Amino acid sequence: MTTLEQAVQITSQLTLAEKVQLLGYLSSSMRLDLELEAYKHMPWEQFLNLTYGNLADDPIERDQPATADMRDDIE
Repeated sequence: MTTLEQAVQITSQLTLAEKVQLLGYLSSSMRLDLELEAYKHMPWEQFLNLTYGNLADDPIERDQPATADMRDDIE
């Protein structure tokens, strides 16, 4: 018996509320899988255009000291 056949057999024993819950899980899982698959086949330029600006409201910053470090002169 295949995994699909086992899933169908088990699903037929579920209550309506459990089937609705399972459908919600499958829907969100499938949506994520489809999005990931689409990103895998997308040209990198298009991916950059879609993700550009994601950190616009929270830019990456490097905390700098108020004064520069004092270093020894190179001899």
